Amino acid sequence: MHPSPTSMTPRGTPSRRGKSPLMGSHSPASGTGSTSLPADVSIKPAATTFTSSLDIPVQGAIPINPDPIDGVEQITPPDQTLTGEPIRAPRKSKTDALAALQTHTQSSSGGDVEMQSLESGIRYTGGGRPIPVSPILDLSSVKTRGPRNMQPDGSRRPFGLEDCPAFYPTVDEFKDPMAYVRSISTMAKNYGICKIVPPAGWKMPFVTDTENFRFKTRLQRLNSIEASSRAKLNFLEALYRFHQQQGNPRVSLPTINHKPLDLWLLRKEVHKMGGYDAVTKGKKWSDLGRTLGYGGVPGLSTQLKNSYTRVVLPFEQFSERVKNLQSTPPPTHELKTHSNIQSAKLPVFNSSAHGDDNNSPPSSPLTNTSSPLSEPPEESEAKHASGSRSDSGKPRRSPRTGSQEQITPISKMTESNGLLPSSPIIVPPIFQDKKEKDNKVPSEQNCEICHKKNRGEEMLLCDGCDCGFHMFCLDPPLTVIPKGQWFCHTCLFGTGDDFGFDEGEEHCLSSFQARDLEFRKLWFESHPPVDSEVNLLKPNDPMVNRIGSVAVSEYDLENEFWRLVQSPHETVEIEYGADVHSTTHGSAMPTMETHPLNQYSKDPWNLNNIPIVSESLLRFIKSDISGMTVPWTYVGMVFSTFCWHNEDHYTFSINFMHWGETKTWYGIPGDDAEKFEAAIKSEAPDLFEAQPDLLFQLVTLMNPQRLTDAGVRVYGCNQRAGEFVITFPKAYHAGFNHGFNFNEAVNFALPEWLPYGRDCVQRYREHRKLPVFSHDELLITITQQSQSIKTATWLIDSLKEMVDREMGGRAYARSLGLGELLEEEDRPEDQYQCTICKMFCYLSQITCQCKTEVVCIDHAEFLCDHSVPQLIMRKRFSDADLLETLNKVSERASLPAVWRGKLNKLLMESARPQFRSLRALLAEGERINFFIPELAPLRKCVTRGNEWMDAANTFLIRKQSRKRSRRSRGKQPVNDGADDRDPGDRPDGGLDELYALLREVENLGFDCPEIGNLQTLGQHAEEAKHKARHLLDTVDEDHDRDAFVQECERLLLQGTSINVHLDEITEVQKIVTREQLIRELEESEEKNDTVTTLEDIRHLLTRARACNLPADHRLMKLLEDKQRAGDNWEERAQSILAQPFKTIDELDDFANMDANIPIDPAVLDRLLAALAKAQDLDKQAKVWLVPEPGTSRPKVQDVMRLVQKAEKEYSIPSISDLKRTAEIAVDLENRCEDVIKNRYQHREDGDLFDMMRKWKIYAADHLAMFALPMFDKLDKQLVIHYKWLESLPWYCPEHKEPEAQKLISDVLEATRPEEDNPPNDEYYTCICTLAVRPPPPGILSDAVQCDHCFARFHGDCAKSGGSCPFCDHNHWNGTIHKERAWHFHLLPEILHAAPDITKNYSEHWKQLEIIVHRVDRLTAHIGQFCMFAQQPGNHLAHFIPHVRHYMRKLFKLQFQIGATLEESYGLDLAGLHRILAGQPPPVKVKKRRRPRFTFGQDIDKDWTDGTRCICRGRTPYLHGYKQVECEVCNKVYHTGCVFYPDTATVTDRFVCPLCCLRKNRTYPYSEVRVKHADVHEPDTYVNTKEMLDNFSKEIVYMKMLPPYTQTLFVELIRFTPGQPDGLYTNGHSHRHSGTPTMGRQAVAAAPSPHSRHPPMQTSPPLNGFVSDRPMTIASQHVPPPPPWSRWSTMTVPPAAPLPQGHVPTPPPRKRKFVDATPAGMAESSASAKRTKPQTPSNPSRPSQTVSSPSLAKVLAPSDSQPSPRPTASTSMPSNQPPPSIKSTPSRTSTPVRSVKLVVSKKQDS
Repeated sequence: MHPSPTSMTPRGTPSRRGKSPLMGSHSPASGTGSTSLPADVSIKPAATTFTSSLDIPVQGAIPINPDPIDGVEQITPPDQTLTGEPIRAPRKSKTDALAALQTHTQSSSGGDVEMQSLESGIRYTGGGRPIPVSPILDLSSVKTRGPRNMQPDGSRRPFGLEDCPAFYPTVDEFKDPMAYVRSISTMAKNYGICKIVPPAGWKMPFVTDTENFRFKTRLQRLNSIEASSRAKLNFLEALYRFHQQQGNPRVSLPTINHKPLDLWLLRKEVHKMGGYDAVTKGKKWSDLGRTLGYGGVPGLSTQLKNSYTRVVLPFEQFSERVKNLQSTPPPTHELKTHSNIQSAKLPVFNSSAHGDDNNSPPSSPLTNTSSPLSEPPEESEAKHASGSRSDSGKPRRSPRTGSQEQITPISKMTESNGLLPSSPIIVPPIFQDKKEKDNKVPSEQNCEICHKKNRGEEMLLCDGCDCGFHMFCLDPPLTVIPKGQWFCHTCLFGTGDDFGFDEGEEHCLSSFQARDLEFRKLWFESHPPVDSEVNLLKPNDPMVNRIGSVAVSEYDLENEFWRLVQSPHETVEIEYGADVHSTTHGSAMPTMETHPLNQYSKDPWNLNNIPIVSESLLRFIKSDISGMTVPWTYVGMVFSTFCWHNEDHYTFSINFMHWGETKTWYGIPGDDAEKFEAAIKSEAPDLFEAQPDLLFQLVTLMNPQRLTDAGVRVYGCNQRAGEFVITFPKAYHAGFNHGFNFNEAVNFALPEWLPYGRDCVQRYREHRKLPVFSHDELLITITQQSQSIKTATWLIDSLKEMVDREMGGRAYARSLGLGELLEEEDRPEDQYQCTICKMFCYLSQITCQCKTEVVCIDHAEFLCDHSVPQLIMRKRFSDADLLETLNKVSERASLPAVWRGKLNKLLMESARPQFRSLRALLAEGERINFFIPELAPLRKCVTRGNEWMDAANTFLIRKQSRKRSRRSRGKQPVNDGADDRDPGDRPDGGLDELYALLREVENLGFDCPEIGNLQTLGQHAEEAKHKARHLLDTVDEDHDRDAFVQECERLLLQGTSINVHLDEITEVQKIVTREQLIRELEESEEKNDTVTTLEDIRHLLTRARACNLPADHRLMKLLEDKQRAGDNWEERAQSILAQPFKTIDELDDFANMDANIPIDPAVLDRLLAALAKAQDLDKQAKVWLVPEPGTSRPKVQDVMRLVQKAEKEYSIPSISDLKRTAEIAVDLENRCEDVIKNRYQHREDGDLFDMMRKWKIYAADHLAMFALPMFDKLDKQLVIHYKWLESLPWYCPEHKEPEAQKLISDVLEATRPEEDNPPNDEYYTCICTLAVRPPPPGILSDAVQCDHCFARFHGDCAKSGGSCPFCDHNHWNGTIHKERAWHFHLLPEILHAAPDITKNYSEHWKQLEIIVHRVDRLTAHIGQFCMFAQQPGNHLAHFIPHVRHYMRKLFKLQFQIGATLEESYGLDLAGLHRILAGQPPPVKVKKRRRPRFTFGQDIDKDWTDGTRCICRGRTPYLHGYKQVECEVCNKVYHTGCVFYPDTATVTDRFVCPLCCLRKNRTYPYSEVRVKHADVHEPDTYVNTKEMLDNFSKEIVYMKMLPPYTQTLFVELIRFTPGQPDGLYTNGHSHRHSGTPTMGRQAVAAAPSPHSRHPPMQTSPPLNGFVSDRPMTIASQHVPPPPPWSRWSTMTVPPAAPLPQGHVPTPPPRKRKFVDATPAGMAESSASAKRTKPQTPSNPSRPSQTVSSPSLAKVLAPSDSQPSPRPTASTSMPSNQPPPSIKSTPSRTSTPVRSVKLVVSKKQDS
């Protein structure tokens, strides 16, 4: 860290902006840095250090510079640094004041000061370089979650403070913040503050944009914040200045026992003892010395008295005289506030906009500068201060006085005597809201005492306020002009009144974190705590931080903080970013506007939501209040503090730490607020005498120890990341930060806050402090928006106080004779503010037409100069409206009390109130939506009464049916559960239960009619019981039985009206029932009625036993015998019905039964129904097994369903026979269906068709009774199959089957694809497939040679026909008979005519399929060759081996082959052979031609983004990459794939690597290497340059080293050989022997040394036209119809499958000619490519269009687009020359687009 400069400025300040123009360079004031001492006394002052966090340069920290004034840019003096120094002069001067008094001066005339330099407490070693920081804060570098359930160690906390309670809510408790705060407030409010730790799963996200978030800071000097320290410095500075102005520059600091005397403490103790006179008269100076800590010093009393008399007493006497003067105007003070910094762009409230008078004095220099010991302000600073006050705007919350960590003093107004009267009626004050005078000094200065302008030469100007004073008007008067600076009385005693926090720098979070980390590291490494080594042994202790090489606990840091606050010699200056407006900087919590999808944006604990939740009263405030209903954020660093304060309007507050280091809080309960204020005022009475509203300014601390000593309860709290701190109403709190952290805070209010809020408004009025909102307006808004009873109960007291106060004020205004005006619309808030006391007069204001300001009713006389009766009282609501509102709220609030009164009245009227009244009162109470304590016991009483009434009604309510209940009459088992049956269905209770209910109601305490009814019912029951007992006692006596029974019946009839169970009545009932039963049985027996069911017998027995009929009674025995017989029958019947399979015989036996046996009719009905069903099933089965002639046959499925239905219940023989037959039929149907659907697997021996004949015979013999649709369908196909076999040309009628073995063998031999080309052997000339080789020497050959074509034949072969098969067309036109005398054109028709079963299962069809496919492929191959070779220009002699090769194959097959039934390729080949054999071979000279290359990109299709690039579309992430187009081939490439530079411009030409290879150019952007597709050696590449230079016919390879620069690799797919100069004669080259090579075969004919493929025999250009792939059809065995079918459309056989990874070559994009000869035929038909074909040399056969579908479709690939040319079936004019064939070379046979081909057809001879 940079130390303070060693060369001090005249004022003793380490950094100076320059001197005021008002002070000369040799002013006596320049020597104020020291005082005079006796010559023999030389005191060395204690070492004084000044440490500022600003001395640590950090990247991203920006100094806060003031705006230009009056359009003139402020120029920083040369000696001013640019490290963010504020406009205010440095505060270090107050710290230096004590050092100035402790240092003697060497010159009485203000010479140079020799003073000890202020040194820095730490040293930054960064060499002046700022600390680099990231623009974004790394949240992993800060603490985001504190430890849970950590118990505080109260024994270690400084000052022995007790910790406030910490609460840990559960998840359910945490759901409602207001309910939880209310639940803990009873205990927590006794501490003033409390801590809430959220549940473990709750974590509020931090959403601030740390990159763009910037905030301004305030500088805090710790030892200037403490009350006693600041009071001491202010006193010493004023004392020193006083003596300087009194012309005593040699005043010295007294010493006692060689120690400096503490003058401030001396003065304080003297005042405590009653003042100077009291101490002197009481001779208390020695006691005073002992109090000050001096003991055993001789002459102590004299020294103390002399020191006080010489230094302090003159200052006090002068001060007393000044206070008694009323002529000197007071200064106005505008303090720097932190909120003004954060809201620099917001309008600042100033009431000067409302003032019109111009009678205030000029601004004091103390307004915006430090004390005069520092230096008077510059003119620019004064202008800046004046300009800042001229702003007339007003924010919503300008006087932010109580925040969580508020450090922002406000503008204040001080009376001349420093005190405010307590009476509301005050003398006219001089306010700041008057327009200030022009800052320019007038030409003639008037004296502020006598107000005269004369004798200007004796006018003395104050260096503080520029006010004039006559020297003789002063007290005491001055005779000479004082040297140096002179200050008036106001400025002299205004020392320290302007105290505030200077501006710091503007930071981002990263820069502030870097400064905090570096400052903590430097400070604690140079000031390590005592327990640092012990702390290092606790690495896991969450309360210990490792700072550099030092371990610091939270309590160590707390001790260090208070040490620095109270240290007079160590000044530490730090920064604090407090009160950062979330409206402009954004809340750190998500909101619905910024993060609507975040769940925490709706969380009730989100500070943006807490002020507006349902229980918070601040939701009724009509607009947002920044910092109160809108959160403020706080960014702290180590030692940054927030001073003692309570919240605005005494509201609750909640503070949440997002992350960072610990924040220590101190709280004082609201009940001790007055004690606290008295203690802090007694600590520094001078401060409060000068500033009565000092506690509103949040710039003062006081040591908690001294507070506890004064009887104030103080509690501590350590808040960590993720924790809440709640402060309660009126509770003072303060604290400091342990390091870099981020907090957010907001206010809220619960209903219990209302009395506190009213008290706070009254306190604001006494101190003339502007409230934040109108308390009265809040109450009115609550009444308008909430009409609930709950609201009315807590609102009524505050509302009544407001209405009474308002009505009293209006009455006073009316007594003054004011006019009245009612305005029912709201005005802006500033139009409700009293100009005098700053109170909001919402309900009524006093106005005047002469000005816009208003006053309250109490200050009506101070509004203007008009008389009071001329003023108007403007009312917001009329008296009637206010009273009506009060009455409505009072009525709602009184509902619970009214109900409570009714309850009390009912209970007082009678000891046993009526139950219906209690029930009605309960219903009324439950309709009141409010908690009433008495409601719960009443509800319990009524509920118990309802239960008793239900029990009583079981006796009182008459049952509907006595007969039914008589059967079940009797005592029920006792159960604890309540019987919820209807009273008529429940059994009667006994007399004991009735009497128990009567006893119970005596204890319930209510009355009802049911009680008397129960008593009457009990009497009636007793009478019935007595009568029944009498009858039971006489039952055995001899008397008339009928009369006795009648008497019993009368008693029973009487008992029906008694709902009480009596055992005696039950016994009487049994007697009557027994007599009735005997009478019924005897009558039945006499009638001989035997038709009774088993259920009737059982019922009679039950009645007999119930009435106690004797067991030996005759009728009882008869009933038991009948029951046994019936039970036996029922048991046997149930056993039969329960059997899984019932027979017809068993069911039939049970149908015949004894009629005397009582049975169950339901069981008998089930038996008869089962029998009928079984008989029906048996009948149907017999009908189907032996059908009648002419009846319809059933389906097998219907038969099986009947069988399954019958077998579920019965066992019937006919059903079993039917099942066996049907299963055989089902199996046959399944087999037939499988055969028809081609899924039958034939596993039996023999042919399938022979097996199907057996099926047919069996079905006709055994299954004729069933309908078999699948069998019938198969039978029809079998008939067609056998007819199809007979249609085969090789069918043998003798053997009844086709014979095709020899034919198949010949076809397979003649149609091998690998033998499509002629053998490369000159001896293969015979019609057979064997070579005619010369015999060994000495042996005679039997070979025969044709005279025309010179073909040589074996002797045996020449005997066949006796002529040359190649030349004689009789072998081909049918003249010479052959065994296979059919035409191939018929075979496809037969193939398609076969039925499905033939195609699927017949071996003959499969043989025919093979014949058709293989011969068709050969036909297409030969036909293509014929079309090409028959062109007049293509009659070349070297095609003779091909013609003979194809004729050998046709000769082997014997049957005719042609495109149509009328054509024969054998006859065409014979004619072609005669032409070719009779022509001399042409001699041509080949032109030189360069080789051609086909690369992989040429055969690729365009990728999805339109490119055909080097990457070949195999890299998905290149999709959409930047592209470039080749100007030659117009193909598009990715720039990255071809190394095309990004710096290239649009005008740069680009030729792709492939075009550079073809043109033999060098690609400018990279090396290009060509790799052959068939060569896999890694270092072998194709030398395209040499091949192009030498017109190579072969691929030239070369070895290359691995690439070391940018290299592209290209794959060579095909190669078209070049043509050097050379002459071909008779089809052979001078350089090469054998058949000329064509197409792709040219490459293979001359392989390179690296080729893997051996040389192969070349052939004419047929591979480019003919597909070698066998043709298939849709099914596995059923091929599609042959391609030449004339009845249906055929699919074109696809090309042969390409190798894996190979892409078919697309047609070329550009064609030099419309049609071109295939590349493979270029050598043999060079002349035909450029000239029209000549007329055929043998015009005997006219030209005809090839009409073979197979040939035409082979030339048209299925995947190509339809050709724009005419189809093959379209005739071409005979005079138009045929077009040449276009082909693209490929590695495999690749078809081309369809073209029309014209061939010469020889006429048959």
